[in-house]
Amino acid sequence: MPMNEQLTLFLWLQGLFPRRVNYWLLIKGLVSSPQDLKDGKTLDSNLSIVRLSINMTPNGFDWKSNPENDPLPKEISTSSPCLRVRNTQTGDERWIRESSSILAYLEEVYTDRGPALNPKALLDRAVTNDLVGQINLNAIESVSYIRHASPQFAAFAGIKEEERSQAAARVGYQSMVKGFVKVQTWAGDALATTGWLTPGTHGPGLVDVNFAALRRYLEIVYGWDIFEKEELKPLAEWYERFKGLSWWSTLEEGPNVHPPELRFSIDKDRFEV
Repeated sequence: MPMNEQLTLFLWLQGLFPRRVNYWLLIKGLVSSPQDLKDGKTLDSNLSIVRLSINMTPNGFDWKSNPENDPLPKEISTSSPCLRVRNTQTGDERWIRESSSILAYLEEVYTDRGPALNPKALLDRAVTNDLVGQINLNAIESVSYIRHASPQFAAFAGIKEEERSQAAARVGYQSMVKGFVKVQTWAGDALATTGWLTPGTHGPGLVDVNFAALRRYLEIVYGWDIFEKEELKPLAEWYERFKGLSWWSTLEEGPNVHPPELRFSIDKDRFEV
């Protein structure tokens, strides 16, 4: 990393996309423990974490920052995660806003630190980008299903009860499963040789952290196992392997892994697929 760059991550630690960053930080060894992650402590003085919490307002929500003296600027973004790259000599700032882009950037910055989560070979990197892109498309399809299958999310999305559609939910779900089968197939060689989804790495890599965060978040918030179909059994087995990482239980199975007021239901009787 250039000596004149200061990196700051703005993270709502309980969120879907920030979870990707959480997992990366722990696997990469830039935080020493889940508790240090929750406390915003990193092992690199050039990398800091501003922890965000949700402050509900009559018009929605805004972010409360910890530490308070470094809030997430509203004119920059209202989403989490965000990464600010500040030149300490000039004060100039640039921002990265998408979780998969943040991880790809940080992996380059910290290429000589910890295990490699991005493969070195150009072809393996291209396949990794294919897989991450497909996972992101699958996340959109999962929302297409949830938008109709969850009464709370439907209301949040402005969908009236009589407008909730079984057909739209079914199409979203089926498209998501087809996308997951693609990921499973494209990552087949890596799964067979290392047990992980990222090609050209010796352990969990960028594909793994991107996908595991989606799987865990939808389980916590909606009680939904997105790998429940029999044809996705290899992905279900991969996820159980990911859950065996040393820090998992402390981070993801203790109290306060997600605000209870932000957990919703899926109307499975009506929207069974």
